[in-house]
Amino acid sequence: MKGLEHPAVTAFGATTIIVLTLLAPLVSPLHHELYHFCGPSSALIVPVLLNFAAVWIVLALLLAEGFRFRWLNVFLWTVLGGSLPWMLMQDCFSLTYGHMSHTANAVFLAWLFIAGAILLAMRSRALALLHHGKRLATVMLGFVALNGALILAQILWSGWQSRRLDTPRPLHQSAAASTTHGRVLWIVLDELSYRQVYEHRYPGLELPAFDKFASTATVFTHTVPAGYWTDIVLPSLMTGQPLDRMGAPAAGFPLLVRSASNGAWHPFAARQTVFQDALNAGYHTAVAGWWNPYCRILSEVLDHCFWTSHSELRGGMYSSQSAISNAESPALNVLKMIPWQSPSPDSTYFHQLDYWELLAAGDKLLKDPSATFVLLHMPIPHMPGIYNRRTASFSAPNPSYLDNLALCDNYLAHVRKELEEDGTWDRTTLVLMGDHSWRTSGVAGLSPEERAATEGGQFDDRPAYIVKLAHQNRPSRIDTRFAALRTRDLFDNLFAGRISTSDQLARWAQEAN
Repeated sequence: MKGLEHPAVTAFGATTIIVLTLLAPLVSPLHHELYHFCGPSSALIVPVLLNFAAVWIVLALLLAEGFRFRWLNVFLWTVLGGSLPWMLMQDCFSLTYGHMSHTANAVFLAWLFIAGAILLAMRSRALALLHHGKRLATVMLGFVALNGALILAQILWSGWQSRRLDTPRPLHQSAAASTTHGRVLWIVLDELSYRQVYEHRYPGLELPAFDKFASTATVFTHTVPAGYWTDIVLPSLMTGQPLDRMGAPAAGFPLLVRSASNGAWHPFAARQTVFQDALNAGYHTAVAGWWNPYCRILSEVLDHCFWTSHSELRGGMYSSQSAISNAESPALNVLKMIPWQSPSPDSTYFHQLDYWELLAAGDKLLKDPSATFVLLHMPIPHMPGIYNRRTASFSAPNPSYLDNLALCDNYLAHVRKELEEDGTWDRTTLVLMGDHSWRTSGVAGLSPEERAATEGGQFDDRPAYIVKLAHQNRPSRIDTRFAALRTRDLFDNLFAGRISTSDQLARWAQEAN
């Protein structure tokens, strides 16, 4: 027991609590953070280890010096006694709910104030009570340190497993270009809401490209989403199977998914997706996508692939940054008093970078006649806001979902212009959809115009879903409930030529109702 009270062990336990939010994702059996990491895993794992080592060394030295200077010992334990329970609560809330609410913070501060007042009232007995409390805390931190050692060992093992995380996997590469059918284009605009685009558009928000698109397309007005989260929705759409959870080993492959119908886990099989269906039908497959590591999980059924995700990780780290820059980010976030989950100038910059990289990759595929079944998954209108619709620029001091909607309209106009210029727009079949709707939850974090657009943060789960068939020249609507999970079946019917008119599309959509 004496060994658990050594200052180095005490500091190790305290450090485990202080940096737990950085450690936990790397020891999660589902490895979500590594799975979505676009770059060498060392840029994530090394900074976490460096932050742990830095905090541990500083605390260990201070606690060791506390034996020599009584005032320092009292100061350190006062700070640790007040901050570590709060940090532990922050860790629990952060890992479970995303962040600690203002109410929970207020309750904790009230409890801390009451405890301090009781100690002051006890006067002479307070010092003895604090001494016993310190000894108890030291032993408890010793046991926390043992768990911290196991966590670090697991992180080192994960780092070894993920050493080839960013190594490109060989693609399918069909032998010759197909010339027997027109292109089928699948565009997913992340978090695109049907209500915001067509049904209840914010006053003054102009979306001319969406309006023009709807004039020669079929608009589904009551689409039932395949899920709430992108990393679940896209595999569900590709397979046509309802899924509710996903995970992967630290190496990032194979993706494991859980069936929503029976709760069974199984590997995600690329050859049992719509992309294999497209290959079987003589199409050549291509993806330029965001967030999901498409080139890793679909390589065997793709002829062309690009994916990127510069999304913010815990502690303000990014895959685009070096290990040294990422090592500095958690400390800088603390110094600036910015919680890791809050939008920052960096999050806007990297989200813009995602957009520009995917725009360029998508344009390359649109110009390639050999890419005949193409998925373009764009990171808009998903927040953070990266566009200013009033100035028509990418200077966005007040990020807004509505501004990003205007950018979606610009993007749709851009795709149409590209296809019209090469003469392929009319004969292209285009399925444009949101993977899920705008995830609003009350008014917290919404701007005044976003609150007005959502009538106080009300959540409407209907994603946009619009289908333009080749040579379609009149508008159509489908007002009955339609499960987005049937998207794979839709593409299979398009590949086979069983759906080529809006009337055939409407009859097919009614089959499950």
